Amino acid sequence: MLIGNIMNDALKEISIILDVWDDIFSDFDPRPLNERALSEDFINELKKRYRETAKGDLLISFFAPKNLKDEQSEKMVIHRIRRYFKDLASQKRHDIRRMWARGGVFVLFGISSLSSITLISYFHVVAVFTERLLEILFVPLGWFGIWEGFLQIVNASPRFAQDETLYRKLAAAEYHFHYEE
Repeated sequence: MLIGNIMNDALKEISIILDVWDDIFSDFDPRPLNERALSEDFINELKKRYRETAKGDLLISFFAPKNLKDEQSEKMVIHRIRRYFKDLASQKRHDIRRMWARGGVFVLFGISSLSSITLISYFHVVAVFTERLLEILFVPLGWFGIWEGFLQIVNASPRFAQDETLYRKLAAAEYHFHYEE
């Protein structure tokens, strides 16, 4: 399998030379083509080529020998690739939301801890000694929760968002087959 790039302002073409269908699908999966898992090498190469210049829409051209020509197989391959990347994009979107929610929980926990110790200190609910012990526990927990929560919200989003964009573009890409002798 050979992959190359042809770039253009609005369209980025990724060219792939296939010798057999196994270049797209896993060699280790004995199921029929319509059920077989996609090859990790194929997926990783598409990701790598996309990330080299991640602008514009994608056109993925498959160049294969004439003996592989089969319209049903082409449709099935395109459907499987699109479904795979659509599912990955959906999973990344779910991961982003989960990270935001987790970060929000950390922030709320931190604010609650700091608010609790503030109220305990202000209203003198407990003895001074107990108040100082609670302060030793709640203040670091509060600040940790706030900072860790914001860290999860801010740092996780770009990493997952880039992957989601990649998967959405691969799911929406145009796929063309070209056959040569």
